[in-house]
Amino acid sequence: MKIHNVLSGNQLIIRDYKKTDLNFLLSMWLDEENGKYMSDPTREYVDAAYQKALDTLEENSNGYYLVLETASSKILVGSCCIFPDKQQKSCDIGYCIHKDYWQKGYGSEMLSLLLDWIRKQGWETVTAEVAVDNIASNALLKKFHFKVIKNTSFKKYNMDISYESHLYMKTL
Repeated sequence: MKIHNVLSGNQLIIRDYKKTDLNFLLSMWLDEENGKYMSDPTREYVDAAYQKALDTLEENSNGYYLVLETASSKILVGSCCIFPDKQQKSCDIGYCIHKDYWQKGYGSEMLSLLLDWIRKQGWETVTAEVAVDNIASNALLKKFHFKVIKNTSFKKYNMDISYESHLYMKTL
C-alpha cells in the first residue's frame, strides 16, 4: 500500500518505501542492538520465507511500509509501518529509528506525523505492541497518551527469543 504523498515535519519527511531502501532498513532491523526489541531476526536467522517478505515490501497490500528521511539532507534515519483494519476503523503501527539517530526527537516527530495522517484517513484507534524492556518506545507512546490495554508477549522470527510486551491503544 502507498500513502503517495510525503508527510513533512520540521526535521523529517516520511515517504513510501522503495526497494533501494532495503539495505538501510536491514542495517537496523537485523542488527542485534538496533533491532533488539523487534520481531525481526538477526541476520543469521533470515530464511527464504523472511527474504521473500522483504522482497515484496514495496508491493505489500496488507500495510504501508514507510521510510524516514531528514527534511534537510534526505539522510535515511528510520522506518515505520501502518497496518489498517478498515472494518474496525483501526490500525496497528510499528517503527524503528536507526541507533545513530536515537535521542534526536525523530521518534516524536514521526509519531506526530503518523497520527495526523491516520486521523485524516478516518481511523478511530491506533495500536502498537512494545517490549516491556524497551524503555524509550514505551516512553514515546505514553508521551502521546497511548494506554496499555493488554499485557502479552512476542517472539523474534525464527529465533528462540521472546519478550514480554504491552499492547497500547490510542483513541483519535
